[in-house]
Amino acid sequence: MEKRLEGRVALVTGAASGIGRAVSLRFVKEGAKVSVVDINFEGAQKVVKEIEELGGKAIAVQCDVADEEQVNKAVLETEQKLGRIGILVNNAGIGDAGLVQDMTTEQWHKMFRITVDGAFYFTRAVLKSMQKGDRIINISSNAGITGMAAGANYAAAKSAVMGFTKSLAIEIGYRGITANVIAPGFIDTPILAPFIAIAPEFYKEMPVRRLGKPEEIAEITALLASPQAGYITGQVFLVDGGSTMFNLVHQAPYKALGLNNLGI
Repeated sequence: MEKRLEGRVALVTGAASGIGRAVSLRFVKEGAKVSVVDINFEGAQKVVKEIEELGGKAIAVQCDVADEEQVNKAVLETEQKLGRIGILVNNAGIGDAGLVQDMTTEQWHKMFRITVDGAFYFTRAVLKSMQKGDRIINISSNAGITGMAAGANYAAAKSAVMGFTKSLAIEIGYRGITANVIAPGFIDTPILAPFIAIAPEFYKEMPVRRLGKPEEIAEITALLASPQAGYITGQVFLVDGGSTMFNLVHQAPYKALGLNNLGI
């Protein structure tokens, strides 16, 4: 494999499992050193061990991405131990389900604190030292495009990430830094587990008839982080097995929760 990220330092949030873990492992195979950032420190350490077994270099950093002070410390620790951060992947997020009429204010704000505020805090912190050729990649969701019944907080936050990234791309383009969004569909990760448990075969309505794999998101993330993607910025990349075309983003979760009165 050509090591397109040789000598680069990447920071990946929400990296203890799922997409973040897969991205971290792929980056290492591409030659990068990785800061594995997660509130779950034990999980992050396990990913670092996997990376070291591959012959790569990584550190585990515990951080609540919704806490501005912790974010600044995580960036500083990464820079001190690995070097200047040239690739940032804002992946940290949570799953949540509930109708707007039943949703608490805390549910709404918690989603935005982790998904949107976290991406903003990390982006602002790393931009100070970023240089030409550096990359910012934000993981959103196709729910940010279609909306999501029983998950308005999730969809709204993911949509906000898209607007933030497009605005960022305009601001930093002259510096030779790119910013892009990956919008996964139904990926087989811990966040999706509750829906799979309730409706294990909902994905058969999708064109590709299967769930996505975290490694498939890692593939496009590695491309966008590479030198070959220098002319791509401000874009949203749907990686969803075609589910967006069938509106499964809102149908599947709603039906899985047994809420059948939406009329869809």
